[in-house]
Amino acid sequence: MDSLRDRVVAQLREMILSNELPPGTRLRERTLSERLGVSRVPVREALMALESDLLVAPARRSDGSPAAGLQVTRFDRRDVAELFDAREALEPLVARLAAEHRSDEQLAGLREHLDRARRAASSGDDRAGALANAGFHDLLVEASGSVLLVGLMAPLQTRIERLFRRTIVGRAPELADDHARMVDALVDHDVATAGLLAHLHVTSTRESSLELFDDWYTNEVSSGGGSVSGAASASAEASRNEESR
Repeated sequence: MDSLRDRVVAQLREMILSNELPPGTRLRERTLSERLGVSRVPVREALMALESDLLVAPARRSDGSPAAGLQVTRFDRRDVAELFDAREALEPLVARLAAEHRSDEQLAGLREHLDRARRAASSGDDRAGALANAGFHDLLVEASGSVLLVGLMAPLQTRIERLFRRTIVGRAPELADDHARMVDALVDHDVATAGLLAHLHVTSTRESSLELFDDWYTNEVSSGGGSVSGAASASAEASRNEESR
């Protein structure tokens, strides 16, 4: 049975990933405990866990100086670009090792995630599609059999899901097709093809993901209500300018 702390972690994690708690939101234990109907202790423990997942970070003022407490970590264009840099370096290795070491049980699990992604795409359920695609990537890392890679990829996996939540719209069938080809390579223990497909999967979706993220970000900023903090907005603009130089 899940502990109270685990349930609070899951609730806060979903609130961050779904943008109910958007980037830059100050996280106050008392407010969150009242909102979730729990004491402050499991909230405090949950925030510590989320900090290790890079979803929560020490708070900063609008000028970038340190402030008391914690806040939801920023997630802007620069973060997305850095995420793709890391994925391009690591995911082909993950796929090659998974093709070599995967078990039949893990292969069945990958197919299950793929089926869920296709069903979500057919029904237009973007949230379910993002969860299925993130689950596929999680299990692929596990199938690599590398304890080191599992540790290296753990914080990236949360960011990958965060990205999927914002960029999967209209792309679910394409992502599912890419994953299906990877599963075929894993079935055949085709190490070289699995690595190549993973590389192509990351590089071919980079620009479209950045464009979709820009569209999402622009909508968030223009919608008002402070759903994206001023500091995060300035950071996003700076990263776009930096990449255009």
